[in-house]
Amino acid sequence: MIRKPTELSKIVKDKIREEGPITIRDFMSLALFHKTHGFYTRGPAIGSSVGPFDTSAKFSAFAFGVTQAITQASNVIGTPIRVLELGGGTGQLGAGIVSFLSVPHDYIVLETSHGLGILQAKRGLNVLTTLKGLEPSPTVVFANEVLDALPVHRVMGLANGEVCELFVDLDEDGELCEQSGPLSTTKLHQRLQQGNIQLGRGHIAELCLEIPSFLEELERVVKPGYIIFVDYGDKASKVYSYRHRNGTLRSYYQQQQVHDMFYAVGQQDMTADVDFTAVISEAQALGLELAGWTSQGTWLTNLGIQKYVGTGKDSVVRQKEVDQLTGQASLGSAFDVLMFKTKGLPDGPGLQATSH
Repeated sequence: MIRKPTELSKIVKDKIREEGPITIRDFMSLALFHKTHGFYTRGPAIGSSVGPFDTSAKFSAFAFGVTQAITQASNVIGTPIRVLELGGGTGQLGAGIVSFLSVPHDYIVLETSHGLGILQAKRGLNVLTTLKGLEPSPTVVFANEVLDALPVHRVMGLANGEVCELFVDLDEDGELCEQSGPLSTTKLHQRLQQGNIQLGRGHIAELCLEIPSFLEELERVVKPGYIIFVDYGDKASKVYSYRHRNGTLRSYYQQQQVHDMFYAVGQQDMTADVDFTAVISEAQALGLELAGWTSQGTWLTNLGIQKYVGTGKDSVVRQKEVDQLTGQASLGSAFDVLMFKTKGLPDGPGLQATSH
């Protein structure tokens, strides 16, 4: 596959020529969030092309289900309730939730992309670029496919039981390539030890060091409340198993997977499976409690998403949406729901089956 030259690939190459190899973490950060040319910064129409069933956020039924969770949470922590959506995409999901939400609320989207922020504002959403200055308040945080976009370091096991890190460098033709080198920070070694992560020779793994600071910012403003993550990932023993000996980092260009992270830098998405074990550990270290963990399908079913179907003329179409979101052969099993709560609250909404 011949690579597409982009403005950002030129910037990355110049940076490497001037400063030397960069970590995959720094490359991923530039590729996704560069202030001008990053994938998210450019405000692409995420989820709007190539296939109707690529992300849950496209479905009104998903917004309906999330609204049921927020409503149930408000019965516990009171109203008005603040809803904080992280990374709101095109704003389609947030607008849908607001349209369904009947309890008194304040809906805020945290969005670092200027382009996406404009799209969200056009849908009438209140957009913030930072949580600084936001006061603690009864809050439900909702994040759909956000953790998997946090930049990751990429490490590889060596024959002697040691571990090296993979960096982005230039090959003899001046093209971007991966090269190994010593770990860029001792935090990676600590993370491997803390997670009891064993990597055999040639076994590659991605480690996210952003999680503690990311959760710390959320914990500060959720008083009391719930933090709901919908993402794809697993416990550490699965994420770092030899079944994933090449790691889980992957790229998507126009919603088709490409097997070259350098194919169209800044124009393709990058993502890695989430180590839920690490997320739980870091959240508990901050004083948050694990409210529960289940599949998206089970969560939405427990919330009563079937009510969305109704008996109107569009009920058949609505049922297809629900089936796509909850089916074990589709999005229902592709994503998990990981939920945290502040102390003193019952387990989160949708984590146990209820009668509807």
